[in-house]
Amino acid sequence: MLLVVALALGAALMYGVADFLGGVAARRSTVFGASFVNYVFAALVMIVAVAVTGGVWSGAAVAGGLIAGLLALVGFMTFFAALAAGPISLVTPFIALLSSVVPVVTTLALGEVLRPLAWIAIALAVAGSVLVGLERRVSMRAVRPRTLALATVSGLGFGFATVALDRVPADASLIPVALDTGIGLVVLLTLAAASRVSTTTAHWISLLDEHPASGAAHGEAAVDSASGPAGADDRQQTARAAAVDTAADRRRRSRAVVLAACAGLLIGGGNVLLMLALHAGSVAVVAVLTNLYPVATMVLAWVVLRERLTRLQAVGAVLAVVASVLLGIA
Repeated sequence: MLLVVALALGAALMYGVADFLGGVAARRSTVFGASFVNYVFAALVMIVAVAVTGGVWSGAAVAGGLIAGLLALVGFMTFFAALAAGPISLVTPFIALLSSVVPVVTTLALGEVLRPLAWIAIALAVAGSVLVGLERRVSMRAVRPRTLALATVSGLGFGFATVALDRVPADASLIPVALDTGIGLVVLLTLAAASRVSTTTAHWISLLDEHPASGAAHGEAAVDSASGPAGADDRQQTARAAAVDTAADRRRRSRAVVLAACAGLLIGGGNVLLMLALHAGSVAVVAVLTNLYPVATMVLAWVVLRERLTRLQAVGAVLAVVASVLLGIA
């Protein structure tokens, strides 16, 4: 059990750091662009990992990987839609709860036997993952039925994706999770291509971002103001400012690409550890531990971005640590 806990917590740590880096990258560029870079580098990691570890290609392995990829894709799509509908402080913990509960219920349904201490630890881990996501007090009345439906589909998608990966033959090694990542990359490539010919797709992708208007609008305002006797000087100053802004934008985008690439490498590494943990232990244990990834994200946000933590988040982090220790000795 100790090895399973170590692998699952390692995956959670990688996912949490990747979530933080990916979030910063998305702020400096776009959500879709950062996600695309994430998937590209995660896919590269999976290609290398499969080349090194090998594995037996079989119908069950391919089917499990493809099903997991499609379920995870549904989870991601509805996850973004649910976050857009908000409130985030209620949506995120609810999704985390469902994505943990599904593997636990599956374990019970399949008759898998765990020690009582392990079940106590699982309950604490689920509670911890929910509390860590709670940022402030928000009334449930703020959650619309559509938002609740999207969050439910997202949580179920993530949960059943983990179950699908767990049901593949052990000799498949990392092939299923590599296919999982590959499906996501193919869909993103398809969306990117479709956005060039479909205004509807392009508009849908743009809804993922909420960056304030900039660039042309500010430029037009500056040109309009340059109409007096000092118009030539004003236009020169505007041109210099635009050049500085363009250079700054390029640097910001370059940093965003680097951050997104690092996030992708971590996601790929996390996928490797997740698959190894599923091969070695119970899907219930692995799922609840990997769903503790928001703890790493929260700690980084606290240390790097100086974001304040609520008491509930602190309690959630403590529960996560206690649950991990209990599972290690169970």
